[in-house]
Amino acid sequence: MPATAATKAAALYSFFSGFGLDAWEENSVYALENPPSFPYLTYEMMTDAFGEYDTALTFSLWYRSTSWAAANAKVEEISAAIGRSGKVIPVDGGYILIMRGSPFAQSTGDPSDDMIKRKLMNITVRFYTNH
Repeated sequence: MPATAATKAAALYSFFSGFGLDAWEENSVYALENPPSFPYLTYEMMTDAFGEYDTALTFSLWYRSTSWAAANAKVEEISAAIGRSGKVIPVDGGYILIMRGSPFAQSTGDPSDDMIKRKLMNITVRFYTNH
C-alpha cells in the first residue's frame, strides 16, 4: 500500500473529487454565494477510528438534463472504481476501506425543477486508523 500523509477528511475529499466533477461537502454548498454549476457531487463528511462498526455514508450526483444517461454513466464509473472488494485509501495512521452500500444508487429529482437528475448513492466505510 503506498504511503501518504492525508487526513481522513482530505482522503475522502480526494476520493469524491476523483470522478471529474466538482465535489462539495454537503453542508458547505449552502454557504456558497452562488450554487455550483451542474454537474457536481455532494457528500457527507463523517469519520471514525478503528472499531467494530461500519460507517454508512451517502453522496449525491447532481445533473441538470432531460436525460438520465450522463448520471447513470457516472454511477457505473464510480461503481467500477470501488470494485467488488472495495477501494482502499491510505491515510495518516492507517487506511479507509470504501465499499458499495445497498442500495448503491437510486434516482431522485427535485420537485422545483424537473430537469434536475439526482442520484443518491450509498457507501459503507471502514476506518482502519488509530485515531
